[in-house]
Amino acid sequence: MKSFLQEEAIMAHCIRKESFAIIHCDMNETIIQWSKTAEAFFGYQGETAIGSCLTEIIPLQSIDDSSELSFNRLIAENDGSDGETTPVCATTHHRDGNCLNIELIVIPVSDKLLTILISDIDGHDGSTKTLQNAHHTQNIINNILKLSLEPYNLTTILGHVLDYILDIKTLQLLPKAGILLADKDSTTLELIVERGFSSEQKISCKEVAFGTCHCGRAAKTSELQFVDCIDEHHEITFENMEPHGHYCVPIIKHSVLLGVICLYVEDGHHSEKRETELLKAIANIIAGIIDHHKVNQQLMDSIADLQLTIMALDDEKKFSESVIQGLNHGLIVADMDFIILKSNSMAKKLLRPFSSSLDNKSLDDVFGIQAAERIISAGSYKPIKTDINQQKVTLVTEDGVEKILSFSIVPREDSSGMQVGFILSFSDITELTYVRKEMEKMNRLSTVAEIASAVAHEVRNPLAGIKIMAQSILEQTDDVEEQIECSQRIVNQVDRLNILLSEFFSYARPSEPKRKPTSINAVLSEIKPLIASKMTKKNIMLVEKIPKTEDIIMVDPNQIQQVFLNLFLNSIDAIKRNGTIRIEIGPPNRQMLDGYLRKHPGIPQESQYLQVSFSDDGCGMSSEISEKAFEPFYTTKATGTGLGLSIVYRTLKENKAVILTHSTKNIGTTVTMFFEILSDGQSGNPLPSA
Repeated sequence: MKSFLQEEAIMAHCIRKESFAIIHCDMNETIIQWSKTAEAFFGYQGETAIGSCLTEIIPLQSIDDSSELSFNRLIAENDGSDGETTPVCATTHHRDGNCLNIELIVIPVSDKLLTILISDIDGHDGSTKTLQNAHHTQNIINNILKLSLEPYNLTTILGHVLDYILDIKTLQLLPKAGILLADKDSTTLELIVERGFSSEQKISCKEVAFGTCHCGRAAKTSELQFVDCIDEHHEITFENMEPHGHYCVPIIKHSVLLGVICLYVEDGHHSEKRETELLKAIANIIAGIIDHHKVNQQLMDSIADLQLTIMALDDEKKFSESVIQGLNHGLIVADMDFIILKSNSMAKKLLRPFSSSLDNKSLDDVFGIQAAERIISAGSYKPIKTDINQQKVTLVTEDGVEKILSFSIVPREDSSGMQVGFILSFSDITELTYVRKEMEKMNRLSTVAEIASAVAHEVRNPLAGIKIMAQSILEQTDDVEEQIECSQRIVNQVDRLNILLSEFFSYARPSEPKRKPTSINAVLSEIKPLIASKMTKKNIMLVEKIPKTEDIIMVDPNQIQQVFLNLFLNSIDAIKRNGTIRIEIGPPNRQMLDGYLRKHPGIPQESQYLQVSFSDDGCGMSSEISEKAFEPFYTTKATGTGLGLSIVYRTLKENKAVILTHSTKNIGTTVTMFFEILSDGQSGNPLPSA
């Protein structure tokens, strides 16, 4: 903007300089050179004036007393020793007789040549007026710039700016103007401030779409629009609209349209380059004001958001602290050197027998060296996302009382994800540990008692039969065939005892699995020939749904083969005749697996699993029987021992798999197994019991 004002001042100075008529003559007042400005001032062409007497062409009279002035006198007055010249005001006449008020300076160039500078006093006044207008414009623009520093809202500032613009005399504006700002989507202009608008015009111009009327076109094209009258492009009209023209100046900052200045001029107004440049410069100032206000507003909004965030963080901090203090287990926050920074009230209570205070103490001071080393070593282990890395540590008080703590330690990270310490959580499980030991002991005794009772019951009947048969033989009957039959029964009963004892020992002391990468398809291919004849006799059809690409699992193939064989035999027994056994292998049923994972949170949820399902349309089981299917010695078969499914369950557990059953009486049974898929040559964590 300053460069534009400087240009205005220079232009006015040039106008003033060009208003001087330059005349050269000799000491006899004979005109030697006559400038174009002299031609314009006095109406004499150069060829006419040159060679003529200066006094004849320009007769001088004093403005004060109308007396004649002699050039010779002026020459004498300006022949001072100081070398300075004094301008003289005089009156002369144009060639056509019109009176001219002039100001002249006589400059002796040499003893033979004079230079006379003559200016039109009236023209000088016009140049002065131009300079005054430029100075006035500069003052207004300075005031506009000062507005951006005032603590006003944007609407107030733009209203004052509009008042200043209307006060610029050189623009010859009508006392009507408005500033419209673009909306967020840059599709519509909204009237923010106005001056001189009627109520009807305020309503009509409240919102102007881009491309509509002159304001909308200025917004759409980002170019200044000027019209000197109401033309066909003046699409927004209203009653009693007086004739006028428009300057619609876009307000642009960083190539982004912010709004439009709408100014009114007289109908038929002639646009000048100086006006458009001044308006563009003012629009640039307004763009800076709007942008500055937006930045300030964004800053204020950011400060407000920051204050809200700080309050929210403070509330969150208080909430977190209250939750931490309300925990029923101890919590310690330590730095990378395992120096305790913070602790909750439960931690202080649990560790009070070992240390009167916790803050700023090392774990060695509080837990003792051995326990601290175990905790630190656990902290050095980087757990899997689902692994809480929970362990136990035993502390002994000064009076010899043991306290068993269950603890978990996880890394503490800052907002950038960098580890800055550790969080140690622990609980007193001393009493719980003792109770568990006692319960485990009782459970073992109870289990042994149940097994002993069942074995005794099952062994007693065969032994009774053996006794009877033996007594019969002792009677030494004469019937040889009867003796043979009795002897055969004795053998059968002994075989039954052998089978029972084999299954009993398989359940009680299962062999350790020899796990290796195994293909389910390979296991099935070994079993199907074994049960083919039985399925053929009962007219049972086998339906398989096995993917072409198989997943490898880490199991003992012989044990899994035995598991599948038992499941096949159970399905064949459940189908009396004419049925179907289905085998399906593939990705797990997510609903079923998710339900199992929720009930057993210790299962690695990020692992991949293979689902193997055996289904039959046999007699099925009731829900009560299905719940007890895996219990030892529970069976619904007349000749069964009740250990078959129990052995299956134990075998799968040893192979880090799990089995589930779903059965409906008179419809069929589905047995589903989940095997963790082998990755990187190793199996994942073992699955817990179903």
